[in-house]
Amino acid sequence: MLYFKRNTFVVLILFISSVCSGQKIKSNYSEVYNLDKKLELPLTIVLFGADFAGFNHLANKSGVDQHEVQLLNANNVWKFDRIATKQKASFREDAQSISDVALNISALLPGILALDERIREDWFDILLLYGETHAINSGIYVSIAGFSNRARPFTYHPEVPLSEKTANETRNAFFSGHVSSAASASFFMAKVYSDYHPGLGNKKYWLFAAALVPPSVVGYFRVKAMKHFPSDVIVGGVIGASVGILVPHLHKTNKQHGLSMIPFTGSFSGLKLNYTF
Repeated sequence: MLYFKRNTFVVLILFISSVCSGQKIKSNYSEVYNLDKKLELPLTIVLFGADFAGFNHLANKSGVDQHEVQLLNANNVWKFDRIATKQKASFREDAQSISDVALNISALLPGILALDERIREDWFDILLLYGETHAINSGIYVSIAGFSNRARPFTYHPEVPLSEKTANETRNAFFSGHVSSAASASFFMAKVYSDYHPGLGNKKYWLFAAALVPPSVVGYFRVKAMKHFPSDVIVGGVIGASVGILVPHLHKTNKQHGLSMIPFTGSFSGLKLNYTF
């Protein structure tokens, strides 16, 4: 859980320092994204605050009690997920460390976008969008994980000490926040780059295919660490990827498809709903 809070804190600090750093360089290009900074900046900071509270709640959430541990049977776990309960216990801590490092690397991936001159001119917009993406994704995670009570896979393993099985956070298996965070970062990067380079055409799908790699690596080691079941990893990846794509997309200027409201005047005035696909 420390890694989630650390990543959130880093993005928040970058956020505040951006506001204090001078004006955005005006681009000769048309804007790719349209943001209401006076509304979205404070709202995102508020979301970060709510996320911190949510992470603290999860960190103190009661775990599986001793009686429940005795009743847990890996054979009762869905066959697709059962593999997570049969990992090598001695590799568990190493796998967790690797997944943490992979998550931190994934969270920094959008920084690569700064190498692109066109994107670099809009650095504040991109940083704000990434802050929103991170805050929204974390908010979804803490909301769902806060209500879910799914026991982690290691609670089923006979070689794991009882003290660890009954510790706090042992009911936070669903869903994988590590994977969700990694997916939101990598898919955000792919989405933003492709939006700034529409000439890529169908080649942009190679970017999205590459975006699958970071969350897949993180997810693999979360299963090896017996922190999550495969289904937890998949759900986390879908949620993170969706947030990473949708946040930038919903801010696009002159979107070529989607639902829009168009005012009109004539013999009478009103709003016309228009959906283009």
